[in-house]
Amino acid sequence: MRKSIFEFGDILSYQSPFNDWITELQEQRNQRKLTKIKDSFDQNYLPSYKRLIIYGGSIQDDELFGRVANNIARDYEDVVAIKIHITAGGQNIVDKINSYGLAEIQSIDFIFHGSDQKLYIKLDANRNSQDLYINDVLEQSEGVISNKSDKNTFGADIGEINFRVFTNDAKIEIHGCNAASITSENSGKNFASEFSRQLFENGKTRSVVIGHVDYANPNRHTTLKGDDYRHGVRRIYHGGKVLFRTKNEGRIKATIINKYLNKKELEGRNYDGSKEKTW
Repeated sequence: MRKSIFEFGDILSYQSPFNDWITELQEQRNQRKLTKIKDSFDQNYLPSYKRLIIYGGSIQDDELFGRVANNIARDYEDVVAIKIHITAGGQNIVDKINSYGLAEIQSIDFIFHGSDQKLYIKLDANRNSQDLYINDVLEQSEGVISNKSDKNTFGADIGEINFRVFTNDAKIEIHGCNAASITSENSGKNFASEFSRQLFENGKTRSVVIGHVDYANPNRHTTLKGDDYRHGVRRIYHGGKVLFRTKNEGRIKATIINKYLNKKELEGRNYDGSKEKTW
């Protein structure tokens, strides 16, 4: 039996220089790939939360509301806002919101005709009970009579919203008339205040809701471009109470909101949001 140049153990332990070269090339390629991914992540990072712009509910003004939605969307620089056109009743709005995951929604802009008690959704002449209501009592009082326990099969109330889908510092703005109006009839409980109360009671302790104190018009601003409701006097609510008021036009920045939230936290029960304003 002729003896091999290599013993069996030598063969098992032998490492070709070619293998080392291949390994080095693979490591270099993987490092370049990781660097490329990291650079891409740093430059194009997208937050995990969502911004929704929900609009519609009007046969006559849906086109106008669409233009308003486009103007609002351009103001959001952190993410591309998701525009949702509502072509059904208030229950459709609730279902759209509830389809998102836990703490996924950072903001919602509602663009509808409205009042201190509801957002109007009038898509045809035969259904006058398909709105998004301030509470279930009002919703059912206007409901269509049926054999179901929920008499109003087209409308919904804000109590049906799963508020866990919102982030802790969510911002809701209602771009319709009178959502934040205070009257002798409503005793200060309006659509905006109740929405903010339910957010707070569901653990969203730094969330706010913004609404107009009276009629809203998309073309009475002086510094904004195009159709835009973000002007006039607006009330900002936190936990069902007025946080502050503003007449400043355009988007209300998070720095302004946080200023008043921090002040309220510092002053506690002595804080009076009805006296706080910025204009």
